[in-house]
Amino acid sequence: MKILKYPYNSLLIVLITITLSSCLKSKESKLTGNWESQALDDVQSGSNNLQNWTFDAGYKIKIEDLLTDTTQYYEGIYALSSKNMGINGYYLTISKMNSSLNGRYKIIELSKTKLVLHRIELENGSTSGAFLWKDMLKKD
Repeated sequence: MKILKYPYNSLLIVLITITLSSCLKSKESKLTGNWESQALDDVQSGSNNLQNWTFDAGYKIKIEDLLTDTTQYYEGIYALSSKNMGINGYYLTISKMNSSLNGRYKIIELSKTKLVLHRIELENGSTSGAFLWKDMLKKD
């Protein structure tokens, strides 16, 4: 009887792995595209400090910072990961970009139209001064 238990356990582990990896793929497909972010204090003050974030399928990220009088561009890479197989959430790591945006973000919300990110760690692993909140709406 013990011999029969092991194949079922192995099959269960394979099914769980496939299911969780498909969840990460689903997150990737939702994330891919153009997102627009504007700080709430900018909306209230009437200033135009929009940011367009573009995630492509090749794990490249581009940010267009539309300041009032100039536009700045940043390019880098990103990676998606999960903690405890997605039970404790999904994370986005941005690197090789502007140091003020690099770091590890917890994905608070990701739907077809809304993305909410909370930076929890700087690129060097420090949590001190890492707080950054991004609320974005899908553009396309």
